[in-house]
Amino acid sequence: MKFKVGDLVRVKGGTEDVLMPDSRMGLIIEEVSHRGPSGPQFTSIFHLWMTNGSTLKFHEMFLEHVKRNIE
Repeated sequence: MKFKVGDLVRVKGGTEDVLMPDSRMGLIIEEVSHRGPSGPQFTSIFHLWMTNGSTLKFHEMFLEHVKRNIE
């Protein structure tokens, strides 16, 4: 899995939401799933707790990991 709960991510440019902060950064708090015939199935959609306190939902194709530069 490319992303997991607890990852700090940035929403890529070109993706907009009126509740998104200018930093476009958030923490993944949950992967969305739905109930399929064989049980829960994950959708590659994540709930993000954004830096402004809003909780938004995005597909993983719109996310990128935030990396620290340690030198």
